[in-house]
Amino acid sequence: MTTAPRFRLKFGLKLFLSHFLAVLLVSGSIGTFFYFNAIDSLVQSLRSRLQNSAAFLSQGIDARNLEDIRSADDVKNTVYVDTLGKLRRLRRSNSDIAFLYIMRKIDDRIVFVVDSDETDQQALPGREYTKAPDLLRSGFTAPSVTDKPYRDEWGVFLSGYAPLRNGDGKYLIGIDMRADEVDRKLHEIRLTGLLSLLASLLLALIFALYFSKNLTGRINPMIRRCQQIAMGRFDGTITMRTFDEFDELIAAFNTMSDELVQARTRADRAITDLEHARDNLEIHVQERTRDLKDALEKVQVLTGMLPICSSCKKIRDDKGYWQQVEQFVSMHTGAQFSHGLCPECANRLYGDILKRDDPLSE
Repeated sequence: MTTAPRFRLKFGLKLFLSHFLAVLLVSGSIGTFFYFNAIDSLVQSLRSRLQNSAAFLSQGIDARNLEDIRSADDVKNTVYVDTLGKLRRLRRSNSDIAFLYIMRKIDDRIVFVVDSDETDQQALPGREYTKAPDLLRSGFTAPSVTDKPYRDEWGVFLSGYAPLRNGDGKYLIGIDMRADEVDRKLHEIRLTGLLSLLASLLLALIFALYFSKNLTGRINPMIRRCQQIAMGRFDGTITMRTFDEFDELIAAFNTMSDELVQARTRADRAITDLEHARDNLEIHVQERTRDLKDALEKVQVLTGMLPICSSCKKIRDDKGYWQQVEQFVSMHTGAQFSHGLCPECANRLYGDILKRDDPLSE
């Protein structure tokens, strides 16, 4: 004997969970792909912008004009003042830029020439930059950009570099973008990704709920119809239309119901005929039994000792009445008598007449 499992999920819930997880998996996979692709595209876009901006600005500054700017005492130099003002105007025009600066390479040392910082932390000419990233050194010969944010004494930045015109590999211009600005842009992408994920969850929920409700809504009428058939109610039909394969299943249910109704009608008719045949058979049996009983009684009457008069040949019945033999036999056997004379009685009673009328008697 089989036992029902203790924990059982309904078919509708299984459909809901399966389609919800399927849609969530697909939309989540696609969303994750686009999310990371968007982040990578943003970082690459920022790096490309920094590199292109640095390359563009480097062509607007001639390194030969900066040769006389060597120390903090040169901050009043006309070229320094003009270059610093130009860098600050460029920085102010673009909110994404944190700092603009020009550096010089002296042997293995890297020093500041012009720094656009407007705070007390401004690097004056000749100040050595001790924590230079490797990509900064390659910026003296070709445009380059850091592949990830780095930290120095001024903060955390993503930077682009390009060699100055006529710099002979000794001058570069650098552009710093603060990491918090990068994080802000990444946060916008994360927020968009989260909203996209929530939209995917809502879409998966709606789709799975609709699909499970739609399918169970088609199955439930057939379940109820099966229960009605099991209880002997064969005359119902399913009128639902789905315009798919379920229509064929519904038609099969209705055909089965019709066949069961006809089979039940035929069975009822056959049972009625059998009952009538049984009743008729019982009547015939009773009639035949009564006939046989009557015949047996008659046979029993005609058997055994029959009191008969030795003179007139009357027979006495059970009630003491004397009856002619013909009457007694007819009453108990149904035989009918026709009267005549045997030759002996005819000769004894009417011999003279017979001899007179017979021409051969002479």
